[in-house]
Amino acid sequence: MTESPPPLRRWITPTIPARFARELTDRLPLAADTLRRIHQRAGIDPRLLEADGPRVAPIAYRRLQRLAVGAAGDEFLGHLARPVPPGTTAELLRLMAHMPATGPAIDAAARMIRVFDGAAPWRVALPEGPAGPVRLELTPRTAVQADALLMPHLILLGLIHVIGWLAGEAPPLRRVMLPERFGALAAESTFLFGRAVEHGATPGGLEFAPGSLALPVTARPDSAGAFTRRLVELMTAPTAPAGTEAALRHLLAATRPYAGLSETAAARALGMSRATLARRLASSGMSFRLVRDELRRDLACSLLRRTELSLADIADRLDFSEPSAFQRAFRQWTGQPPARWRRLNR
Repeated sequence: MTESPPPLRRWITPTIPARFARELTDRLPLAADTLRRIHQRAGIDPRLLEADGPRVAPIAYRRLQRLAVGAAGDEFLGHLARPVPPGTTAELLRLMAHMPATGPAIDAAARMIRVFDGAAPWRVALPEGPAGPVRLELTPRTAVQADALLMPHLILLGLIHVIGWLAGEAPPLRRVMLPERFGALAAESTFLFGRAVEHGATPGGLEFAPGSLALPVTARPDSAGAFTRRLVELMTAPTAPAGTEAALRHLLAATRPYAGLSETAAARALGMSRATLARRLASSGMSFRLVRDELRRDLACSLLRRTELSLADIADRLDFSEPSAFQRAFRQWTGQPPARWRRLNR
């Protein structure tokens, strides 16, 4: 009997905007030859990083980050006034694990980072009363820091994951706030944080439920090294979205052909009208077409990188009428034809 193919969901991994990959190295004092070598070892064509449209595979992005840190000897990739030597993050996490609660641990981390930059990267805004929310607000020291797109994501996502590691459970996150300029990356931000992101806050931050920074620390200091090694992957992995968007993603991912439902059929399957579905998605900055295209794009990238399927077979799995239609869509999604993307991301 012929073995049935694995579920397509197995192949889905996120893709990373080119600007995020570009900001990994654009503030590092590395020679051109060194940059060329680490891009080559990461499997990323530097020409991809010249525009914001293309996307890179997550494995290549994570490899580039590790190579950049190693080449520059700076875990903060040139974003602070002084280099942060490799191993500092692990030592910082060990220190935090000795603290009694998450709040003092976060304060200790800010003080230690201040040694390398002359200013703390965030501050805690205490609640006005016992029932008030707790805020962590970014405090960029320079205009360059304030203009960066990558580093605020890394700091805020890092804080969420570190608090979860310290307390042994995910912190009850209520709001994610980013500056207006992040609006162009709303889909990526929603994907990474697992919830709709509010744009307009300057310079951005997180809001947690009351008591979130009073959680007792349960992490063991000797587990800091292993957690540090996982952080890069955690900060580029999807956080499960909630609500209508999550239900739609799961529905489309389970459909054959993949994501092959119309908006009307999807709304009916979710027990609502098409107008209600559109309104709920719009409230979080999404649309049916955007969700569907993101799913198809990321599955296409994964199949191109991890299988030997022909372009015609991939087009068929993604419910395109013909390979040329798939190739046009893929170029719109990534800025490259699929054959070239496959060659550069293997």
